[in-house]
Formats: sequence, structure tokens, C-alpha cells
Amino acid sequence: MRTNLLAFLLTFFLLVPQAFALPDAFQKRFKFVKKDGKLVEVRDRSLTAGFSIRPYIKFIKENLKKEQALMNSKSDYFEEVELLLEEDFKANGEKGEDVQIIIESLKALRDIDVDAIFNNSKFKEFITKFESKMSDALNALNPFVLARLDNSSYFYKRAVTYQVVKWGLDLAKRIFSSVPVLNTASYVLVKVEKLIREKRTFHQNMLMHYLENHESEIGLEKEEVDLVYSSIQESRIPWYAFWESNLAKQSWDKYGINKFYANVRVANTRLRSNRGRYSRSGKRLNYAFQEVTEKNEDVIINLFNNQDMFNSKPAVAYNLNNPQKIARKRMIFQLAGLGLSFLSLPQWIKDIANGYIKSHYEAQKITEGALFGYFESQEDVDMQREIIKQYQNPFDINLIL
Repeated sequence: MRTNLLAFLLTFFLLVPQAFALPDAFQKRFKFVKKDGKLVEVRDRSLTAGFSIRPYIKFIKENLKKEQALMNSKSDYFEEVELLLEEDFKANGEKGEDVQIIIESLKALRDIDVDAIFNNSKFKEFITKFESKMSDALNALNPFVLARLDNSSYFYKRAVTYQVVKWGLDLAKRIFSSVPVLNTASYVLVKVEKLIREKRTFHQNMLMHYLENHESEIGLEKEEVDLVYSSIQESRIPWYAFWESNLAKQSWDKYGINKFYANVRVANTRLRSNRGRYSRSGKRLNYAFQEVTEKNEDVIINLFNNQDMFNSKPAVAYNLNNPQKIARKRMIFQLAGLGLSFLSLPQWIKDIANGYIKSHYEAQKITEGALFGYFESQEDVDMQREIIKQYQNPFDINLIL
């Protein structure tokens, strides 16, 4: 009798799909707010209220000084930078010209007196004013909300932080006569506002990993999941795209899920069209990320973002053979963006070059929120730390729970 019972139980557990518990981090991070029994809002408890610019000031100062020390202590520093960036630019056929702009931008930073800029009394006063203004703007928003299901235009036209940057840039031009101080202040303002905005998107991508791969464990109704997708996609509508906002309102029930799977189909097509590049295709981690082997290196590729604006190859999100490679490249690109402002070039050339430089990392690192979500769901803390290094957002410090 006991033997028959054990056999029955074994057969039952083999045949019936098992529900796996979500990691503790998911329970700690996400909060589902209901009203009258219906889900109305998804919040992320790890996103913080309040604003201080100090984390970024510390971040950029430390990295500027570190890079200057490398430039001045290593005779082959610029050769190393060229070698690091070579594969990114070779495919475009303009490697020499593209890399040279980055090299010259870095050289422009070599002799800047970092302490003199950041300790300048006018600079400090200006940063304090910007911090106060940005705090007021952020108080008008709810930084915890990732999705608002009952409002199809909840995120649309919320460009209050951009208005603060515009105010700050105008003020900086009026009060700073020193080019290094003006350029640095302008760079800090634009960068800070972008880093603040990207936090929500990074965390939304985390959430979408769970929605795609752990829907039955989360405990939401299918209709609720669809509306979460709709709100996430609505939050990404540019302020000027009123036609898209109208479409979201008209098809709210399915707007998000349709957009999501349209993007997944594009990602799948991108993977198929690039299979010849890879000697091995490994595990698909989620909607955006895939393990492959390329040029004898085991990497995770990003199927949602290209390598850059001129190269449609899937971006490499993580290199298992060289874990520091992506983070190092991104720091070079960021500092080159600052150094570019010091070069004596026409502004239109700087704008093109800056757009190209940013196309190597800005969108890619935000999509990696879904990759962080994958490693969190696997409870792989070491890999979570690796993604944080590449994310390089000093305003998002509570990611590992």
C-alpha cells in the first residue's frame, strides 16, 4: 500500500507543473496596490524618494581623477584605449576617425584641475541651486510608481525634470566665464537628469523579466498583467508623440502586450539574422538577452539594442571571459562625452560625435535591467553586482535586496 502511494505521489509531481516560489528579493522590491479588489498600481520599494546630487559629484570626480592618473602614468594608455575600442569601430569602416575623436576628447581631460572646478565657490553655489530646483520637481512625481493601470496617460508629458535642466543650462551660461567650469556644470546637469529618469525604466525592465517568465507565480490575473505592460509602454512615449498617446488610450487593454511582443519578434529576427556571427547559441535568458559564443568569447548579447547607431549587430551586454570589459568601455565613452565639449570643433560636429558616442551605451545599459532581473530571479548575487558595475548609476544604489 505504501509503495503504491509513493509511486502515485512520484507520478503526480512529475506530471503536474510545479509552482516555484519567487525569490525573496521580488517580494521585498515590488508592491502591488489594489483598490476595490483591482490592481491599480505597481510600486518598487527599492526606489528612493528625495534627491541629492552628491552621489554623482563624487562619482564623476573620482572617475575623472582615476582616468587622469592612468593617462599620466601609462605611456601606452591611448594605445590601450584604441585596442579596447577597436572591435566596436572596425565594422563601421571609419575606425581611425571615430577612435581619434575619442582619443582627443580624453586628452582634453588630461590636464584639467578637477578639484579647482568642483571646489569653485560659484560652481558649488550653482549646484546647490540646481539640487533644490530638481528636488522640487521630483516632489511632483512619485518615484516609486512603475505602472499605473487605471490611467492611460499617467506618465505622458511629465517632462518636469527636463525643464529644470533647461533652466540650469541657461543659468550656467550667464554666470560662468571659465570654460572648464561651464562645460563641467553643463555636463553634470544633463547627465544627472538622465540618470534620474533612467532609474524607472531600468526597474520596469526588471519587472518585465518577471512578468514574462514568472507570471503564474506572481499571482496576477492575465488582464492585470496586460495592463501593467500597457502602463510600462505608455511611460516610454515621448512628450511630443501625441498620436502614440492617443493610440495607447484607444487600445489600453492590449496596447502594452502588443508593443512588447512586437519588440520580441524584432529581437528574434535580429538573432536569426546574426546567427552566422556566433559559433554557439546558448540559453535564451529572457525577452532581450541570449547567451552566445563569439570569436571564442562567451558573451551575453542584447537583442533589443544595436551595438551603436551605425552597426545593427546586437550589443554585447556581458563578457564572461573579460568581466570588466563592458564597464571599462562605458566609462571611457562617458568621459569622452565630457572631454568632447573642450575640443575646438563646430557644435554640429560635436553633436553628431556625442550622439554616436552615447549610442554605444546609454540605451543598452537601461535594457540590462531585464538582465539584472534574470540574475535576481536566479539568486545570483555575484552577477547582479557585475551588472551594477556596468549600469554606472550612482542614484540607484539599493538594487541588491
